[in-house]
Amino acid sequence: MNFKNTFLFLQLGLFIFVICGCGNINERRTIWKSKRVLAQKSKDTAELNKIRGRLRRIIDMKLQAVELLESTNRLLGRKYMDLGSYNLAREALEEAEFLKPSSAFIKKDLGECYYFLALSALMKEEKEKYFFISRQYYETAVELAPDFIEARYGLGLLLFFGFGDELGAIAEMKKIQADEPDNVEAHFALGRFYYEIDELGKSLGEYITLTRILPRGSQKKKKAEENILKINRELGIHEK
Repeated sequence: MNFKNTFLFLQLGLFIFVICGCGNINERRTIWKSKRVLAQKSKDTAELNKIRGRLRRIIDMKLQAVELLESTNRLLGRKYMDLGSYNLAREALEEAEFLKPSSAFIKKDLGECYYFLALSALMKEEKEKYFFISRQYYETAVELAPDFIEARYGLGLLLFFGFGDELGAIAEMKKIQADEPDNVEAHFALGRFYYEIDELGKSLGEYITLTRILPRGSQKKKKAEENILKINRELGIHEK
């Protein structure tokens, strides 16, 4: 780094320090004045209202910062998951959870994150631990928001592939269909679940329903049609 760049870097650092420092100094001064006013035996109404307004502005700014930090952490968590960096995603999402502990959306994201952590774990004990934590998060998300389709869908996949709970997984997908009869992902999931447990007739029914729901020429419709042909071959049903 040459002298000019070093000088600019120091100037930038000083500017940031002054701005942030001034903000903290003003906040501390407001709090100090508030304590002084409240400690006085005789309290003036106008002065109390003035202090009240200043304290409210500080709180409003802090609350906005919390909202922005929570949103940033959640978006960062999603980005990390898309990149396959699940430990970094967990770190960001757990900070978001700390800021908004009652958010069903964050609970769902953490359930998904721990599900992928379980899939990537090499040790059986670690895999089981992550599956268990994932289930806790998904179930909490559903409790907080019973109509949260994505959380219920994730819970269904977890029950089937993580715990071998076929009936529980099917029940979750059925609940989705009760709210959204044409939910494509739920039909695909049920088609897969029924196929895996050798309920080929029910699996076939799900894929046939999908061919009626999906638009002509879509890749998902082609996939459903391929699955129908596969099941028909296994059932001994041949097209003429």
